[in-house]
Amino acid sequence: MDFETIQLEKKERLATLRFNRPDKSNALNRTMMTELSAAIEDVAADDEIRALLLTGVGKAFCAGADLDIMPGGGASDMGELGVEILRRSFLFKTAKRIISGIQKMEKPTIAMINGACVGAGFDIALACDIRIASEKSKFMCGFVKLGIFPGFGAAWLYPRTMGLGKAFEMLYTGDMLKAQEAKEIGMLNKIAPPEELESVTMEMVQKIVNGPPIALRFMKAQVYKGFGTDLDTALDEAAVCESITLASKDFIEGVASFREKRPVSFKGN
Repeated sequence: MDFETIQLEKKERLATLRFNRPDKSNALNRTMMTELSAAIEDVAADDEIRALLLTGVGKAFCAGADLDIMPGGGASDMGELGVEILRRSFLFKTAKRIISGIQKMEKPTIAMINGACVGAGFDIALACDIRIASEKSKFMCGFVKLGIFPGFGAAWLYPRTMGLGKAFEMLYTGDMLKAQEAKEIGMLNKIAPPEELESVTMEMVQKIVNGPPIALRFMKAQVYKGFGTDLDTALDEAAVCESITLASKDFIEGVASFREKRPVSFKGN
């Protein structure tokens, strides 16, 4: 599949999706949003792929959105279009496919954040399960500075990834968040010097890619489902999920490799 504004590489059970507009700090335009949506759907449907890694080409992860993705193609008086036309526009329909597609994908998703991570790009990173960033990365919401509500899911994503108080601070002020603080509040899993970012990320990615696909799929689904589930329901569902994995060939392989003191080879069956 050929793309103009992104790169999609599949190798050794890992799909790597790179934003590829480095001259624009990988800002989203209409073409990129369309291509991102298609690539995410492609990876989600590919049974050979066990994880998705998102990153940016050049010095930025993603600097938000270009104005050309707005309804009408710019920042003109959108009140003339009407709320219903705006709500049903390309912008919000495609944003939902991208953010929801990443968050609901059965496979683990990892963001390798190599620079500025702003606005809609910030939301894309937060939609991933795991985030690893350069020590020089910076994060910002910024919508409040334009007088608008963040339409890519920030109000849902922020509290779940950085806590309620910090989420409100970021949303209300539009202030910049540096990588070190982002790590301290738990928004980032790891930070690394820029020259070590890829190696640190790939060390974790390889553990995930080589893990048991069935168990990982259930883990992801149940973690997110748990936000709206009581404990008794979660325990009942956990019993079902573990029973399925206990009946899998991967469990037999896991036990055998442990007893034989050899590397494990999970097949996903």
